[in-house]
Amino acid sequence: MGYRDIVLRAVQRAAEVIDDTGAMERIEQDGYTRIDPFQIAADSGVMVMLRPMQKLLGAFLGDEAPGILVNMDRPAGLVHMTCAHELGHFFMGHGSAADEHIYYGSKGGLVEQEADQFAFNLLAPRKLIVKIMQRKQWTKAQLFHPEILYQLALRMGISYEAAAWSLSRHNVMSPDQVHQMLRTTPAMIKRSLLGDRLTDARKDVWLLDSDDRTSILEPRSDDQLVIRLPSRASSGFLWEADSLDALATEGFNLEPLTVPSSPAADGVLTFGGPGTMDYVLTGGRATSERPVSVQLSERASWDASSPPSDSYKTSAQFESLDLGLTPQSRKQLLEGGQS
Repeated sequence: MGYRDIVLRAVQRAAEVIDDTGAMERIEQDGYTRIDPFQIAADSGVMVMLRPMQKLLGAFLGDEAPGILVNMDRPAGLVHMTCAHELGHFFMGHGSAADEHIYYGSKGGLVEQEADQFAFNLLAPRKLIVKIMQRKQWTKAQLFHPEILYQLALRMGISYEAAAWSLSRHNVMSPDQVHQMLRTTPAMIKRSLLGDRLTDARKDVWLLDSDDRTSILEPRSDDQLVIRLPSRASSGFLWEADSLDALATEGFNLEPLTVPSSPAADGVLTFGGPGTMDYVLTGGRATSERPVSVQLSERASWDASSPPSDSYKTSAQFESLDLGLTPQSRKQLLEGGQS
């Protein structure tokens, strides 16, 4: 079987799984931004367990009761993609497999190439990329901006590198353009957003703006969220949380980002601009069955009792990647035991 045949077979199977499981419904109807491989596994009768592993990224156990092991000591994007790769082994009819790597392209054996292609087309199908671009009002040209590509990756739940290569697989970027994009690292992008406030470059930094009002984002509990809003501070209008007590109850802390938006030291990246102000939202519950709402209002500083001149609301459901069965698998197991 040639590489083109492998790609076509995996693309078709991934599309079938997305349709059969209704994976796009959470994006199109509920407002989420990524396809959830843990939910797909649970809906398909495949238990997923997260645990630390020294060498392996993941493994597929092709027994009568199929299961997946995923190394939890990796970034969220790699955890999601590893689960999708192991699901590729399941849905493509492979036997048990143990994976130290999951990105193969045209290299590796037939089984690994199929699982690799399946994973990319499960988590980063063209229709999902288009949907996110429409919500964020991004043009195709903007995808060649590293800061935009990074935010696209976060919303799809995959790594920055995987997002770049997914665009290559969809013939949006050439391999040379991907390598050019990867010269800008996520750490550089995070530093440009937070400056000295970036204390751990391993944690992700989400940039939210007015185009995220209708979305439910899924960061990890220790990620930082930067909210960029129009600013009329020079005229005495300031943004504030509708209820600081409510935010504190949810575990949040909101404060203005005092680091001015400016090019990075090497001049590669530029964020923000005149007329905007950034706020940093940290914390939040690690586990919650419902999305948490963040509501801000712009008010005149000289008249706190006046109605807000503008408002902002978005939602986040913080993902917890804890040891043991995923919440989706636990729920499926419980429901199966009760039937």
